[in-house]
Amino acid sequence: MKTKPQKQQSEGIKKNQSLRKAIQILEGMTKIPTPARLQDIAQSLDMPQSTLLRFLNTYIDFGYVGQDPNTSCYYLTLKLMELGSRARDHFPFQNSLAKYIKQVSGKFNESSSLCIEHDMQMVYIATEEGPGRMLQTLQRIGRIAPMHATGVGKLHLLNYSEARLLALAEKFGFPKYTESTITSLEALKKELVLIKKQGFAMDNEECEAGVRCIAVPVRDFSGDVVAGISLSAPSARLDKARTAEIVRYLKEVSKDASREMGWGK
Repeated sequence: MKTKPQKQQSEGIKKNQSLRKAIQILEGMTKIPTPARLQDIAQSLDMPQSTLLRFLNTYIDFGYVGQDPNTSCYYLTLKLMELGSRARDHFPFQNSLAKYIKQVSGKFNESSSLCIEHDMQMVYIATEEGPGRMLQTLQRIGRIAPMHATGVGKLHLLNYSEARLLALAEKFGFPKYTESTITSLEALKKELVLIKKQGFAMDNEECEAGVRCIAVPVRDFSGDVVAGISLSAPSARLDKARTAEIVRYLKEVSKDASREMGWGK
């Protein structure tokens, strides 16, 4: 009775160690300029060549690693990107990331939201209300928001190429919601340069008069913005000092949420 459990435990540990090595090899190869020789990869990973070769041959069988027939060098294939894209497409944003908006709302006692893009519009998939039911904007636009007039929308526009920005302008234009709304492509481009530099976006009464919003990105493994976390409040409650405090906090939340999505920075 005492040897059988020990054997099962030993086999379990052996499997876990093999999986650990398999993951270390894949992650390690993403940091090595490839294609690379077997001995160079082994040296970088501090792993015996014979051990590494067994894993590489298995990766080749499954299509995750290729080998140059002329140089015998190894390289990662694009199948890993396909795998990551599938995981991203089916990732439960709401269940996994909703905790962050609760965290933000609880910290500052203001409304917060989690948003994703769909068909060049922003969709609010989770919200936490602050005092006084401050989500007037969401109520007015039926939980669908324009990209050019919202902080979360402008963050997602960082993914856009010049051609895609032109397609957005052609499809929806830049409707004016308030006196502060950005209504031209050139002005929007300048705003995107600023957002990229500072790491957050603002909706400065651009979608709803008297309401300001601070938004930070959630990035995936590729660095693309896949969601936005925002805090909304009456402009009177977002003076310079409090805005700076909120921005600092939201940037930390952005890092935590992005790491959960596979972003490595």
